[in-house]
Amino acid sequence: MVNIRNLTASSLAFLGAVVVAHPGDTQEEVRRELEAHKAARPFARRAINTCASAPNTAALKARSVARRAAAAQALREKRGIANKPLKSKRDDAGFEKWAAVNHDSSDLGYDLDTPLEELFDSNSTCALVPEVTIGPYWVGGELMRTDVTDGQDGVQVHLDLQFIDITSCEPIPEDTIIDLWASNATGIYSGVTATGQGGLNTNHGRGIQLTDPDGAVQFDTIFPGHYVGRTPHIHIMSTSGAKLFPNNTYVADSGSPSHIGQLFFDQDLIGEVEAREPYASNEQALTLNEQDWIGISEATEDYDPFVDYVRLGDSLDDGLLMYITVFVDTSADHSEDRHAAAQWYEGGGVAVGGGGFPGGSS
Repeated sequence: MVNIRNLTASSLAFLGAVVVAHPGDTQEEVRRELEAHKAARPFARRAINTCASAPNTAALKARSVARRAAAAQALREKRGIANKPLKSKRDDAGFEKWAAVNHDSSDLGYDLDTPLEELFDSNSTCALVPEVTIGPYWVGGELMRTDVTDGQDGVQVHLDLQFIDITSCEPIPEDTIIDLWASNATGIYSGVTATGQGGLNTNHGRGIQLTDPDGAVQFDTIFPGHYVGRTPHIHIMSTSGAKLFPNNTYVADSGSPSHIGQLFFDQDLIGEVEAREPYASNEQALTLNEQDWIGISEATEDYDPFVDYVRLGDSLDDGLLMYITVFVDTSADHSEDRHAAAQWYEGGGVAVGGGGFPGGSS
């Protein structure tokens, strides 16, 4: 049975309540972002309501549930924790609270006899309207890979992302490129020359994947840390029609980016993670969700910007499986908003100014 409420009530998170200012954004840029999100909200609401009753929705969700359940089981077996209980972020009743700053992360009573499909059945869904700005730390030409940890310490995260075309209610085209980038546990980005960052010849927390027939990709990463002015978050971008190189990179200015957005986490989970090392050694001031977001005080039950998750065991040492479904307008082309701080080549990174440059290395 399709949980239509999950498809409608949690789907408009970033349309109006959450527009995140990047370092260097002017008040005019922030105002423009807010207006763009507000204008898009009615269209997105109608489109997602239509998708909730689309004939293919039940089958698509069933495959998502099965995929995420299988991933949880495989990760638990690989880490030797199959005999530990799982914990979920919340049940259906928890959706009533998703606008609250403190979210329910309590043990919901799942045990080893609880079918994994039941645990994953209430996934949240989030429609993301692309931001006007991509942020200062995107690097073009990253490697196609699932594991982007590169030896970084932190809470392990297996991230399952599914992308749905908001106009057709079908998965976005197979082999759409999904870029992912995030800071490490102490708020440092790889691949860029900005003061205090990791430098050009690093690429932890960065990678690309191609969507499967269900519009899904998976990444293994760590829970990101915070930095001045920003709560922990993960950047994502979807690009269709890009030119791929044989060395598993792509031409960074090819194709059409239809979505540029960010993923966020419950504040209480952030607090639990930040109390651990190496997160606790981060000397930068922690920015809370409510301090980072524009318009968070106006959030309602219609908006759920948080990634759903389950704890793979009884400790954060056992890792997290996080998942979310993203609605995308595949007809959009945000090429003019795609600006890179650097370019990754086979021999390492090269700083660039602005966007519009070839990516990868043949």
